[in-house]
Amino acid sequence: MLVGWKPKSEDTNVASVRFRCLTPLKELKRTGFGVELYSPENDAAGAYSAVIFSKLYGIRDQQIAASLMRRGVKTILDVCDNHFYNPSDLPDYRQAALDLRQMARAVDCVVCCSPHLGGIVAKEAGLGLAPLIVGDAVEVMKLPVSASDPFAPAAGEPFRIVWFGSHGSPNAPSGMEDLLRISKHLERAAKTRACELVVISNKLEKFETLKSKLPVPSRYVEWADNALMREFARANLVVVPVNPNPFTKCKSNNRVATSLWHGIPTIADRIPAYDDLAEFAVIDDWEFGFEHALGASREMRLRTTAGANYVRMNFGNRSIAAEWRRAIKAVHSQTAKVLVA
Repeated sequence: MLVGWKPKSEDTNVASVRFRCLTPLKELKRTGFGVELYSPENDAAGAYSAVIFSKLYGIRDQQIAASLMRRGVKTILDVCDNHFYNPSDLPDYRQAALDLRQMARAVDCVVCCSPHLGGIVAKEAGLGLAPLIVGDAVEVMKLPVSASDPFAPAAGEPFRIVWFGSHGSPNAPSGMEDLLRISKHLERAAKTRACELVVISNKLEKFETLKSKLPVPSRYVEWADNALMREFARANLVVVPVNPNPFTKCKSNNRVATSLWHGIPTIADRIPAYDDLAEFAVIDDWEFGFEHALGASREMRLRTTAGANYVRMNFGNRSIAAEWRRAIKAVHSQTAKVLVA
């Protein structure tokens, strides 16, 4: 059994490529599972028993999926964004929704990154049965030995608040601009002690337009290899403000889980995927979160330590790879459609 994994790109700077393909693929290969990046040559040679389409559902990939299915090769569509949400009726997203419906109906199995997104896809595509849910792989980094204790900033160093993520999406309010949602909390924090906001993202121009609106000294870091590791090594707090809408509510728990994994106190607005982390991160209570993070309270220490243990047990690369293994085996079985339910 050889599985071909077909991502939208192989660019490791693209979060969805890492979380939804390259990281679990690497872990599956490490355990001896037969999987590789999709190769047209191996496809033509009949090497695959299944192919995973990762965020790929345009006309060309619909044609490839149809060809595979005619040859008895199982097909899996992996979805990690709600591209049905298009309040401005953008033409590209209108076409994306049409393509996504078509592909979701055609493949043997749909996989989604969160239960909320799974419900949306099932409804919009008329699947009748809910997709399988496989979470994102956590961004695991080995912080240097010199990494500072998040609860004990070095003398003379500011209290570092980190935000990381994609700069945004054209179809919904999201991304870097969400920082404006917590302006008053940032301003209040800066009155307590010297603070620095570190923004790790992929669009300097957007940061430059926002910088003057941010009430604390702010620094931009371009997303690249090791950028997150370097900043996490000096971070005292991670913030994940979220503009709640049908697009953002479908996101996975990745940013909060990644922050907790590395033992950094985290405050976030609620989306459904964060519910099982609410004991560990501070969800929907920014005033409480900032007070306890700035004060390095025992409450915040205990929550963060417990969160790191919980995330490492449930959302590590081995756990996510095991979820993919189960999904792949399910679609290979004759009862795959039942197992999706």
